Amino acid sequence: MLTFKAEILKNKQKADGTYNVKIRMTHNREVKRLSTNIFVRPNDLTKSLKLKNPVFIKEADALVRQYQEICSTLPLEASTYSIDEILEYIKTEQNRKKSIDFILFCKEWLDRTEIKGKKNYKTALNTFITYIGKDCLPTNQITKDLLKGFLEYLLKRRVEKIAELQKKGKRIPSNRTISLYLGSIRHLFNEAKKRYNDYDRGIILISNSPFENFEIPKQEATRKRALSPETIRKIWELPYILNTTNGKERICPYNLAKDCFILSFCLIGINSVDLYNCSELKDNIITYYRTKTKDRRLDKAKMQVHIPSIIMPLMQKYKDFTGNRIFNFYHQYSTANNFNRAINMGLKEIGRILKIDDLEFYAGRHSWATLAVNKVGIDKYTVHAALNHIDEAMKVTDIYIERDFRIENEANRKVIEYVFGGGTTL
Repeated sequence: MLTFKAEILKNKQKADGTYNVKIRMTHNREVKRLSTNIFVRPNDLTKSLKLKNPVFIKEADALVRQYQEICSTLPLEASTYSIDEILEYIKTEQNRKKSIDFILFCKEWLDRTEIKGKKNYKTALNTFITYIGKDCLPTNQITKDLLKGFLEYLLKRRVEKIAELQKKGKRIPSNRTISLYLGSIRHLFNEAKKRYNDYDRGIILISNSPFENFEIPKQEATRKRALSPETIRKIWELPYILNTTNGKERICPYNLAKDCFILSFCLIGINSVDLYNCSELKDNIITYYRTKTKDRRLDKAKMQVHIPSIIMPLMQKYKDFTGNRIFNFYHQYSTANNFNRAINMGLKEIGRILKIDDLEFYAGRHSWATLAVNKVGIDKYTVHAALNHIDEAMKVTDIYIERDFRIENEANRKVIEYVFGGGTTL
C-alpha cells in the first residue's frame, strides 16, 4: 500500500537550529523521503518532533494531498510500480506544471548533439527567435497559427531578397531556405517530445502537435546544371593563366578549378571533399568513402574508380609526395570547405569566359549522370550506383552483394570516350 506522511527526522537539526519537514513515502515496505521547502524551529514541534504549528501542518498536509492526487493518476495500479518508479512519476508530473522552454531545449540539444547540418539548425533557430522576438517560448505556445506566421515571415523575407538581387542583376535562389528552416524547427520540436514524453507509461508533457496538419512548402526541384560535351571539352582546352615574370603556371583559383572540374568529371563526379581527403590508391584504382553518405551506409559508401589515362597528367601534377593522401590539395588549403570555396571561385571566372551561367563544381557530377543516361545509354540503376547514392529499396539486398565496381567503371569508360573521343580511356 502506498502512503504519505509528514515527519521530522531526529538528529537532523541544521546549524541554524531548524529542521526540514520531509514527506515519508512508504510502498511495499520500502521507504523514500522527499525533501520540502518547509523549515521549522523547535518551538513549532512537540517533544516527539511532531508538527504543532497550524501553519506548517496545513502546508505539509497540502503536499501530502498533492502527492496522493498525482499517484491517483498512475496509468496502472500503484502496486505494479517500484517505489523508485513512483518517485520518478511524481517528479515528472510536477515538471508537467512547469512550462517547457522550447528555445532553451533547442540550444541545449544542439550543444550536446552531433547532427549533420548543425549549422543550418542553428541558423533556423536564430531566425525563429528573431520572428517571435524573444529568447523563450513554452512548447504549448507553438501552434499551427504561429507556424503559419513564421512561414509568412520567411516568404516576405524571400520576396525582399529577390527584389534586392534583381536590382543587382544576380541569380534568384530556390526556396530551399524556407523548407529547410521549417523542417529544422519541426525536427527540434519532435526531439523535445522524445525527451519529455514517455508514451509507454502514459506520461505526456508535450501534448500539442502543431506540425500534424501544417504543410511545409516543398523544395523546388534542383536547378539543372548539366553541361554539353562541347562545353566540357572547352573547359578542358582552356589555357592556363601564367605568371608574367617567369611564364610558369600561376597558382590561382582559375587554374585549380579548371583541373579539379575535369578530375571530378573523369572520376565519376567525385565531390570536392572526397577529392581533398582520399588517400587509398592501388593498381591505378582510387578507393574512397563518400563523405556525404558514409555514416548512413553499412559499406560506409565505399567507391572504387579506375583512373582514366586522360587525367594521368593531373594525377601527377597534384600528387601528394608525402604519401599521406592521393592529392596535395590539403597542403594549400587548410580545410575541405576552403578548397571547395576556391574551386567555385575559379569556376565563376571560367563561367564568365565561356558564358556559362553560375557554373559550379557540382556541374561535373550532374553532367556525368545526364550524359551517361541520355547520350551513352547507361541504365539509371548503373548511374545510381556509380554516383554512390543511397537506394532505400535495395538496402536489404545490398547486404548480400559485394560490389566489384566493374560495371560502374565500364560506364565511366563509355562516358569519357563519348566526351573526349577514343584513346583517352582507362
